[in-house]
Amino acid sequence: MRVSVVEGLVSQLFLSLGGPGSVFFTALALSLGAGDREMGVIFTAGPIFQGAQVLGPMLISAFRGSRRGVVIAAGGVARLLVLAIPVIIFLLPPRGALAAVVVVWLVAQGFTGIASNVWTSWIGDTVPERVRGRWLGRRTQLVILVGLLASFGASLLKDLAAPGTGAGLTGWLRRVLGLGGGFFGPGGDKLAFALIFAFAALAGLGALFILRRQGDRPAPSYRFRPADLAVPFRDPRFRPFLVQYGVWFFAIYFGSPFWQPFFIGELGMSLTAIQVYGTISTVAMAAAVAFTGRLLDRFGNKPVLRAMMLLSVVNAFVYVFMTRDRYWWMWLEAVTSGVMWGGAGVATTNLLLRLSPSERRDSYVAAFALVTGAAGLVSTIASGQFIGALPKYVVIGGLTFVNMKAAFAVSAALRVVAQIPMYRVREPRAAGFRHMVGAVAGDARAAVLRWLPPFFSK
Repeated sequence: MRVSVVEGLVSQLFLSLGGPGSVFFTALALSLGAGDREMGVIFTAGPIFQGAQVLGPMLISAFRGSRRGVVIAAGGVARLLVLAIPVIIFLLPPRGALAAVVVVWLVAQGFTGIASNVWTSWIGDTVPERVRGRWLGRRTQLVILVGLLASFGASLLKDLAAPGTGAGLTGWLRRVLGLGGGFFGPGGDKLAFALIFAFAALAGLGALFILRRQGDRPAPSYRFRPADLAVPFRDPRFRPFLVQYGVWFFAIYFGSPFWQPFFIGELGMSLTAIQVYGTISTVAMAAAVAFTGRLLDRFGNKPVLRAMMLLSVVNAFVYVFMTRDRYWWMWLEAVTSGVMWGGAGVATTNLLLRLSPSERRDSYVAAFALVTGAAGLVSTIASGQFIGALPKYVVIGGLTFVNMKAAFAVSAALRVVAQIPMYRVREPRAAGFRHMVGAVAGDARAAVLRWLPPFFSK
């Protein structure tokens, strides 16, 4: 467990800079001339990451049941592919480089997904269930803080790499640091991107060497067959879980290709400003995730997950009314977004492990990845077609909205609908949602009452 925490800290350097949601790859693609069509393709990285996880159990038998072997092999390929990106952007002209890095990028995310699947089932057999929620919460807390520092440093490097104007947060930093001409002078952006992706890949390879010290937990001796994927779909306890996550992932991926372009294009944010947003979100996530882990161990995963899903509705709907004039809303949303994603991530992993039998856990994790990956892929493509069918600006009730906001509104509505199948999910020993809310509210009230008398006595 200690080795896993250390490995997670180093591996997060790769995932934050070179993982499926990397804002740095979005910025690189835009600098190479990517348009809406290319952005739609790039943001299939998330669904590809999810869907490729189904291949993990198929590879375990080829490695004689060694989960560690699969994770290291698949992770190694992913890191080496990302290491090729700096070479490509220097050797090829922009349009050729764009096509090449997108292909390399998507394949790398597929191999990262394979490693992630097997790692999840491996950890499920390594960490005792009685402490798994708290352990996942603490590990996630440490990992996201490291990712935050790496992302912030990389954003500063990119924004200050080349000469620029004195406007905005980046302009203020230029004046304070005396970097009007940038770190690397004209054309420094390309070198900055090369350094960021090279560092990400090398850190990821270093994490794999650490992973070699983690005790292996061989997979069950049965030989995985593609037909085994049908078993989770026939399981009456697990099938509602798959349906619920299929609906929810369709909802959260709708409009996903346009979040980062909305930040950069419509709100005019630099990468450094985006990382300030990410910093607030990450600090909120780190502060909440340990508390969320304790809630999981106390009340179960389902009520916590329902709370996070309700919060996700608010997070999506805020952006329907977000403009440059209402910029400050973003910082409030960053807090709620961090709490939501941190809590949902830990609850999802723990609930998946709890509902899947240990002897067939690899098949169950693969089925989950297949459903969520397919739902995300269809949703990403559908939202791209939806935006493509609309004019750049849409007028509703006398108000003018950029077409991306229509996708955000649809996503918010779908997240409400995703609450419905959650009622059919059955988790052993989980408390009801109202019971959890009442208990937490009672604890908060008691804490306030204990705090007030000493405060007023002063």
